[in-house]
Amino acid sequence: MAQTTLLALEATGTVSGIALMQEGALLGSVRLVHGMNLSGNLLHATEWLLERQRLQLAQVNAIAVDVGPGAFTALKIGVTMAKSWTHALDKPLIAVSAFEACAAEMAEGIPTLVALPARRDALYLQWLLPMHDAVPTPLCEPAFVVQGEVEAWLVQHTPPTEPLQAIGVERARLWIAPHLTGAHWKRIESPSPEGVAHVAWRRWQQKEFVHPFSLTPLYIQPPSIHPSASFNRHR
Repeated sequence: MAQTTLLALEATGTVSGIALMQEGALLGSVRLVHGMNLSGNLLHATEWLLERQRLQLAQVNAIAVDVGPGAFTALKIGVTMAKSWTHALDKPLIAVSAFEACAAEMAEGIPTLVALPARRDALYLQWLLPMHDAVPTPLCEPAFVVQGEVEAWLVQHTPPTEPLQAIGVERARLWIAPHLTGAHWKRIESPSPEGVAHVAWRRWQQKEFVHPFSLTPLYIQPPSIHPSASFNRHR
């Protein structure tokens, strides 16, 4: 019986990459600082990794992609590549959020804060619960949070249990650690392709696929600016 092989793409941050998984086991991965040629570097990395396993892209059973949030152009390139390959080859497409990919790398059963870079003055934040043999469970909605509102967001959304853990970029740790004392931190530069692959494998087992034409990146917009009370009073 042929073994199920899954290719995962990660292109949401400064360090992108691909990973190849077979029957739930990681065969290999490539991480790269893509510079100005992300699409070309991802293509070359994919060819190299498949050749090492004596595989062709057409032999892959499914393709997964990190749908964000993340850097706009890189995210669009990664999603477009995954959609094009799955449509051309008639393969299942699996969507994984950057939050899920990060949470999958953390200890199971412990509430996990994922903190990813947005603008220079803001973060993307979400609490999730890593699960054994299941996709991480969201504990709140993903949010765009500016630096000055991080403490208030944590007060409102942090689970009232211990222990807690967090994963994110160094800037996030500096902003959050003073308000989340005691949490175990894992520092990263970007979500990993291995994390994308692990979540995607769990979705493959549940047959959770998305049609290439309906897949859109996860763009989390800043909250709308509301007129001040004084402005409303003087209208």
